[in-house]
Amino acid sequence: MQVLVVDDQATNRAILVWLLEDDGHEVIEAKDGLEAVNLFQEHAIDFILMDVMMPVMDGLQAAKKIKSISSDGNHVPIIFLTALDDDKALSECLESGGDDFLSKPYNEAVLRAKIRAHLRIRELTQQINENNKELTLHNSRWQREKNIVSHIFNKAMEHNLSDCSNLRSYIAPASSFNGDLLLSAPSPSGGLYVFLGDFTGHGLGASIGTLPIANSFDQLVKRHLSVGEMADEFNRMLLTMLPDYMFCCASILELNHQGDSVQLWIGGLPDGYILNADGTVKEPVKSRNMPLGIEKTEKFNKGFEVKSLKPGERIILFTDGIIEAENPKGEFFTESGLLGVFKDGAQDPMKTLLAGLEEFTQGAEQHDDITFVEVSAGLVQINGKDSLPSSQYQGVLWHMGFDLGVEDLQRANPVDELMSVLGAQTLLRPNKDIIGLLMAELFSNALEHGILELSSELKRSEDGFMQYYEQRQERLQNLQSGYMKIHCQLIYDDESELVLRVRVEDSGQGFDVKKMMAGAREDSFGRGVSLIHRVCKSTEYFNNGSTVQIDFPVNRTVQLDD
Repeated sequence: MQVLVVDDQATNRAILVWLLEDDGHEVIEAKDGLEAVNLFQEHAIDFILMDVMMPVMDGLQAAKKIKSISSDGNHVPIIFLTALDDDKALSECLESGGDDFLSKPYNEAVLRAKIRAHLRIRELTQQINENNKELTLHNSRWQREKNIVSHIFNKAMEHNLSDCSNLRSYIAPASSFNGDLLLSAPSPSGGLYVFLGDFTGHGLGASIGTLPIANSFDQLVKRHLSVGEMADEFNRMLLTMLPDYMFCCASILELNHQGDSVQLWIGGLPDGYILNADGTVKEPVKSRNMPLGIEKTEKFNKGFEVKSLKPGERIILFTDGIIEAENPKGEFFTESGLLGVFKDGAQDPMKTLLAGLEEFTQGAEQHDDITFVEVSAGLVQINGKDSLPSSQYQGVLWHMGFDLGVEDLQRANPVDELMSVLGAQTLLRPNKDIIGLLMAELFSNALEHGILELSSELKRSEDGFMQYYEQRQERLQNLQSGYMKIHCQLIYDDESELVLRVRVEDSGQGFDVKKMMAGAREDSFGRGVSLIHRVCKSTEYFNNGSTVQIDFPVNRTVQLDD
């Protein structure tokens, strides 16, 4: 162990050196506080014995400086050896960063005992610091893995229907990952499919079980299976994929296009209920089947119920997290508590139920995932329109415009803001990533070749890319005037195909379109332009290239080549 001895009296230092070296320590000497600070920075000091009254820099000042230097978690004990004996002086020793003091003349046995005690504290502090580093590293790794898993889950769920007027839901996971699963999609006949599942447990383990169902749901919907057949498919899948101790309680529902008839298969979840138009309970829909992932295929019950619905009626489905919600006394909400909420009717059943649940739990900790679904009778509508597919539609479904001025163009990436709006549109979600690439290319071409008048010729030289982007940054920072207008439409074109039409106009002088296209075919850096022409149904340039219009086919499956 290296000990720094600081005293302006050589005799005092010699005594301490003899004592410390006799105990096996390596000693470094300093005659004043300034020299002590410098030596502390040059050597790996483990312990300091410091006099208070010294020339150049006293011990109090030196202690403050040393503590500030070692504030990265490295604990270096400082014991003041002082002839001062008044309370104020000794208090100042501790306030300046000292860990202990010993009055001169000191007792060797006491000094050795204090050194051993503070070395134990130092070792414990180092151990705590190491443990904290390990915990920080572990937490960082966990957060990274958590983000990866969250991304996978979000990708699996992103096709979920969120703008159907017949469907309302409430989801409250008990932890970061949800073991409850809610999926919905329009049926090929214009109706509505809903899947509600509750996997064993909650948290990450339960969430992993949701992925196979989420990934296959859309494909089964396209096959227009009955809810019983869909349950059978899911059961086969989970039997082969889940461990024996995991299963999924589920409800599967299909509402027909007119919204007056519904198929229901419920296995393991609490009973569902049909509510009258006034919000009172009309009848239960019994849970008659085993959960998914338990029964062998030959024993699995694919039977389901068919219920008629009148205008204004609703079906409510929920996971057991609601009826097992606890209040501060440890009492459960129970199914009786749920039915009691609807005893006198409810104009808004979901709002009424959630208010009743909140009143009961009184803020008590939630122990299980909670999901509640309300499906209303009536014509199935998505985005406020009849959901029945038709090839006879014509005209514009919606349009939106973005006007970007100088400040907007100078932002880090305005394309992200544009995609936050476009990406939220239901019909664009399947091709959200490729639309994002198209928007980025259109924006970059308009900004760089139109407004900033940059030439791609720069990129041909060895250092060309660096020069190109340096010029881009410089011209963008110094930009005084200019604009870009982006107009987007979801439209049925002349061939009755649904397309996203994007028109981008910039304030630049335009460019030679034919020359640019020739360069795009020859140069690696022209792939963006080639991408636009490859995946879009049509690409047109106007006003000498300062305006471009593309039609992207929304309902086609587009794949990018490697």
